[in-house]
Amino acid sequence: MSIKDKIRTALLTDPGRVRSNNEDTIGEDAELGLVVLADGMGGYNAGEIASRIAVTTVIDVARRQWPTLRLGDIDSASGHSVEGLALRSAVQMAHTTIQQVADAQPQCAGMGTTLVAAALHDDRIAIAYVGDSRLYRLRHGTLEQLTRDHSLLEELVERGHYSREEAARLVRRNIVTRALGVEDDVEVDLIEDAVEVDDLLLLCSDGLTDMIDDETISATLQRYTRNLETAAQRLIELANAAGGKDNISVVLVRADASFARGRRWYERLKQWI
Repeated sequence: MSIKDKIRTALLTDPGRVRSNNEDTIGEDAELGLVVLADGMGGYNAGEIASRIAVTTVIDVARRQWPTLRLGDIDSASGHSVEGLALRSAVQMAHTTIQQVADAQPQCAGMGTTLVAAALHDDRIAIAYVGDSRLYRLRHGTLEQLTRDHSLLEELVERGHYSREEAARLVRRNIVTRALGVEDDVEVDLIEDAVEVDDLLLLCSDGLTDMIDDETISATLQRYTRNLETAAQRLIELANAAGGKDNISVVLVRADASFARGRRWYERLKQWI
């Protein structure tokens, strides 16, 4: 059985109640266990084009690279899986492609996008991301944000200038400090972790998290854990009911069975330690 038979996904995007256009883009490749979400920068030109390029590029590059990889290998220098390194490379290629299009088409100058991508493999997840689109994990009834926003608010809290409560009141939430396509270079964060059966992953744009809090997200996911389509629809309904001030995108992934490939990844890692 391939990984697509061992995980379930649901992807849904909505323009919200204020904006007429949707600058979010979502996509997946079930055969690779890959899901991607991008939120085009609303303050820049052609954000919807940037997000579409980003998602398409990540999926296309991954499809080309995966067959060339020694799947399941761990890079001895970084400790990352080859799948994770390939995913980060695909996101960096998306950054380059957005810049090339912006340079060639004046109407696209200055466009950018956030992005979060997840590749499930070998009972493990690789997460590559830039910006404030998030990835959460619901495990045993506890919701945890695995990514850390690349935002001014998060940086000020990290540096100790504000408490999180003060920053939430005083700092604009949607000022990102990293995005694809905006600066010459971009740093793509890569996180890897184990996946357990029944883990539920949520990728989302800030149109969701700016409208409803983590407690509401957690309660909704726990209520509809076995029906991902309903869970995604309900999250978007709640965000719209709270104002729907931005585009709202939700990608859900549930691990229904182990998808380990031979020896588990942490057993192979021991050979490098």
